[in-house]
Amino acid sequence: MNPLSRTIAAILVTLMLAACAAIAPPPPPREFRLSQTQLQDLVGKPFETVQTYLGLLDIKLAAPRVTLQPETNRVLTVMDVSVDAPLIGKPWKGGASISGRLRFDQSAGAILLEDPRAESFRVEGVPAAYSDRVNKIGGWLTEQVLQGFTVYTLKPEDLRFDNVNYAPTDFKVKPGELSITLVPKAGP
Repeated sequence: MNPLSRTIAAILVTLMLAACAAIAPPPPPREFRLSQTQLQDLVGKPFETVQTYLGLLDIKLAAPRVTLQPETNRVLTVMDVSVDAPLIGKPWKGGASISGRLRFDQSAGAILLEDPRAESFRVEGVPAAYSDRVNKIGGWLTEQVLQGFTVYTLKPEDLRFDNVNYAPTDFKVKPGELSITLVPKAGP
């Protein structure tokens, strides 16, 4: 075989290998699982938030405890609540239960709480005449505070397997665990 023929053969082989690589199937989706305990560890990191309503009520949420609700595909979080206002003296204390769905925000690289719903909100020590109103306002305000709340910010290495970058697409709440479907990201 002459040198020109060898060069052409080498180019053809290289082109065929490149074509085969280009039509190779994408890597399959992966499933990542977090147990309820692992999810509690992520959510239970030092957490405390205070929201002021009408410049009068300060509502503090702290100490989240997570329960999985597979029947509704939601995560329930029970938190300690403290309501303080200049006119009430010492803070009213109680608890709130908030459920929500999880979603992935690609731009922030974070798992966020979506569609929070106050399942219950109760504080003790509120005068009976104001109890229902305070509890309704507290539940509503808690929903507003937690809409889009960052549950966990992923690191790039959390989503890289076998030199392929993945992105979470689906969150399924199952008994005892959260199942997250990861699909290969297009592009670099």
